[in-house]
Amino acid sequence: MDPPRPDPKKHPIQPSYTPPPVPSNGDQPGKDRDPLVGAVLLDRVRIDRVLARGGMGKVYAGEQTRLGRPCAIKVLDPRLVAGDAAAEFVRRFLLEASVAARLTHPNSVRIFDYGETPDGSCFIAMEYLEGRSLSDELKAVGRLSPGRTIHVAQQVCRALREAHDLGCVHRDMKPGNVFLVSRDDDADFVKVLDFGLVMDTHAGGGLGPAEAAQVIGSPRYMAPEQVQAKAVDARTDVYALGAMMYAMLTGHPPFERATELATMMAQVSDVPPPIAAAAPDLVLPAGLEAVVMKCLSKNPDDRYASMEELVEALKLDAGNDSTRSLVPRLVAPVVAAQTFAVVDGRRSPPERGRTSAAMFVGIGILVAAAGVGGALVSRRVPAAGSVPATPSGPPLASVSAAPRSAASAPAATLHVETIPDGAKVKEEGETLCEATPCDIAFTGEGASPTFEHLLVFMKADYKLERKVVVVGASPLRVKLTKTR
Repeated sequence: MDPPRPDPKKHPIQPSYTPPPVPSNGDQPGKDRDPLVGAVLLDRVRIDRVLARGGMGKVYAGEQTRLGRPCAIKVLDPRLVAGDAAAEFVRRFLLEASVAARLTHPNSVRIFDYGETPDGSCFIAMEYLEGRSLSDELKAVGRLSPGRTIHVAQQVCRALREAHDLGCVHRDMKPGNVFLVSRDDDADFVKVLDFGLVMDTHAGGGLGPAEAAQVIGSPRYMAPEQVQAKAVDARTDVYALGAMMYAMLTGHPPFERATELATMMAQVSDVPPPIAAAAPDLVLPAGLEAVVMKCLSKNPDDRYASMEELVEALKLDAGNDSTRSLVPRLVAPVVAAQTFAVVDGRRSPPERGRTSAAMFVGIGILVAAAGVGGALVSRRVPAAGSVPATPSGPPLASVSAAPRSAASAPAATLHVETIPDGAKVKEEGETLCEATPCDIAFTGEGASPTFEHLLVFMKADYKLERKVVVVGASPLRVKLTKTR
């Protein structure tokens, strides 16, 4: 039987605390030695070694002393519990512990114990997991197959479904908070981690004083209502999971800009590029893209209302609950209620700028997205004699009627090299270069020395690389990394 857990509302201080052993003369620890290694917290949890460092503290490997059970121990950084913010950090940390301790679903990390020591350190002891994060997996393999994506997403849905039923919104779903372990014959068994930004709606659902002055979440996976500091609910996690599925399928989230602010602006005002544009060679099961795009709707009312609805939609598109046996079919991409304009062979949403101005709480910046009405500026000129390819999908309205003339010749060229040679270069799903080294020509706005291009480098047996560059960076050299 597990030791009794302290009441997080009262923050009781237990009397027994064993400090780290004092080294004898001649055995002084190095400067980098962690002072908590060797400590026994409240006579219940022993800390053995550092596993990871995060924004709020550290994670250690250790053991529950009374049960001899290995565990991972998350300890709040003592520097964060000093000064005016002390009470808020302690409240947030112990709220995470109390919420996560109520979760029993196999796909949620299991909490064994938590408490506060006499010196002010707060800790959570949880099950020790051996595996890799979804973030690390994507870095290693580039992207997941549709079958693996559905399999992982369904498990995340089920874990969050239980949390939502208990009134808890995660608010920080991202690949780094999904851990993949081997369980029985499943090499992609999911554990949802880190409820550090959870909001307990059953307990009132309000933001703490520190949170009221800042945007909460990870910019690349934040729902528009989070960016605008509006009310959040289960549909906020639905949006984040939609962004994660997009990243699993294409290798990158739907919005990835040069700065966090620009990324948050895109979450509010931009339409996600079709998956077919982001990964032209991808073959999807029927309806899967429609599910992802429904999750990514700007208006929460247009998303799935619950994780129950989403998991059922994923079952429907898989055909059965065994996503390993999916037989993929090539289908035209479905983008819910979006009309696109063709400009130089590229699709762009003609009314992306008509979203209302968004107030970014905590950074004090008013984002006003000016309407562009489909009159977009060309960035690139295709190679001589080539015809821009129009991506498959819904009917497209052409706004580029006049043929090119000599006056539209390239205004700037970016020379690109990779180590090794032979990488394909893309931007927003469009191939700019079939094999490096090569010269990429830009015109119009794209030729400006301050215009940022997000280039994607792809080569078989190498990790996908992304670089934000300007034309003035020529020549550009990118070193590729071998996959495992």
